[in-house]
Amino acid sequence: MNYRNEFEKIIEKISVNSKTPPEEFNDKMQPMLQFIQRNVPNKLYKFRECTENNLDAFEKDEIWLSKASKFNDMHDSLLFFDKTEILEQAKQIVSPENLRVIFQSLKQPKALLKQFDFLNPDIQTAIENGLNVLDEQTFSNLILQFIPNLDIFLEACFGQLKHQIRNQIKMACVSMNIKSPLMWAHYANNHKGFAIEYDFRGNDISQCSNCQNHSCSNIKNAVIYPVIYSDKRFDATQYGKWYIEQYMKMCFGIMTDSVFYDEFLFTKASLYKSNDWKYEDEWRIICSTPNQIMEQKECYAIKKKPVAIFFGSQIPDIYRKILTGIADEKGIAKYQMYVEDYSLKYELNYKQF
Repeated sequence: MNYRNEFEKIIEKISVNSKTPPEEFNDKMQPMLQFIQRNVPNKLYKFRECTENNLDAFEKDEIWLSKASKFNDMHDSLLFFDKTEILEQAKQIVSPENLRVIFQSLKQPKALLKQFDFLNPDIQTAIENGLNVLDEQTFSNLILQFIPNLDIFLEACFGQLKHQIRNQIKMACVSMNIKSPLMWAHYANNHKGFAIEYDFRGNDISQCSNCQNHSCSNIKNAVIYPVIYSDKRFDATQYGKWYIEQYMKMCFGIMTDSVFYDEFLFTKASLYKSNDWKYEDEWRIICSTPNQIMEQKECYAIKKKPVAIFFGSQIPDIYRKILTGIADEKGIAKYQMYVEDYSLKYELNYKQF
């Protein structure tokens, strides 16, 4: 079993949410964090095109994180839901037995409606009167008329829900493979760009990682994870079933403060990619911040000092000169990529500047 498969087995066992006591939360997360520290490579690379923003980020020791919806993989962090299974559960919720329980709760309109703030008291009175004269059969018929539309409802609901992670979690991608022609072609403008080497060992993800000021409103909590390559997308059906159940209860006027049992699911889902992307040998930095203004941005940066820079085999001289000047100021190693003419392998090589 390779370490990525072993990592998958570890995170499958983790189920935590906002109600998990701190000590229990730490106990559940520790095996995963310890595994990451044992296995994170000493060299990981960020491939870049020669743009003004990328040169500026290199000069400022910045790694920019973005949401998955901006990535080149349409399946990246995309939740999978078994629609048939969820539809069956939704139908069970409106079974005759459950409808009877829901109807009894509706027959206590004052307790139900006091949860809402009505600007016009006449509206509240009208609703109370309507509920008071409502009989169980009429109520059941009204609900059952909704059943044929459940399929359409679920489609609309999941159309928004499945993109939730893709538009929220901020990530940055790094690779283990500096010699990959595909990585240089896809992410460094056909070998005309550059790559930056980082060392993330010892939980040194960013300048916030070892900061003692945990009350800082601008702190960025970053963790690096290995990507899991699979033939199957991450299955979020249980989350989908819970979400629909809560939504339907709300529609019926049943208030709940329920929290899904595994809120770490969102991180898990963002770590799965198709085997088609296996060549990337990716590790992924996932970050969050209590600063909601920053969290709502499409992208933001974390600070991390580089170890070395690699110039693409076809990088224009002007950019090599600019990047060399920045690298010399930082005192980091410089390497030039090139095609090894007398190698049988389809890979690049490099030599120190």
